[in-house]
Amino acid sequence: MVITSGKLRGNELVKQITALSAAGVKAVQLREKNIQAGDLLLIAKSAINKIGKSGTKLIANERLDVALLAGANGIHSSSHGIENMYIRKFAPGLLSGRSVHSVHEAVKAEKDGFDYILFGPIFRTPAKVKYGKPQGLKNLAEVCSSVKIPVFAVGGINPKRIKRCINAGAYGVAAIREFADTKNLKKAVKEFMKELGSL
Repeated sequence: MVITSGKLRGNELVKQITALSAAGVKAVQLREKNIQAGDLLLIAKSAINKIGKSGTKLIANERLDVALLAGANGIHSSSHGIENMYIRKFAPGLLSGRSVHSVHEAVKAEKDGFDYILFGPIFRTPAKVKYGKPQGLKNLAEVCSSVKIPVFAVGGINPKRIKRCINAGAYGVAAIREFADTKNLKKAVKEFMKELGSL
């Protein structure tokens, strides 16, 4: 899963999502907290129109309204975000995901009916330094063994670290910086795909 970085706007963001889809990425989380709803809706609708039936799922972060109006594939909720009971009530057909930071939160997310969880940060990453130490692979393994739904490892993920996350039980990985800071998205996706085995 690629999570958008907040660095791009408008057509540039649509182009990035389209390029990620063309390169074979299976899911893109549209995480743009500083774009107003109307503009975000236009971006989401345009991206969905461009990627069509490519197999790439577009998941809106926090914005159930945008997900519904744009025809997105899913909605991702932060650890203190919208509860799954509301997602199921108003958008029963959407995938739903939850960010979690402990075994307790992971178990609760599964009990609440979320389809998948993001757990992290696994490794040190500049964006999360202010929140304390990274969770590490041991905690990742504990979370993965505590739930049956897919767990995506997030936070400081690069190709060299992927296999360690998978070996700890992760279903997959999610990354922001590795794709935001590259000028060659196709190459970046290929490097991730090589370590994952497939996408």
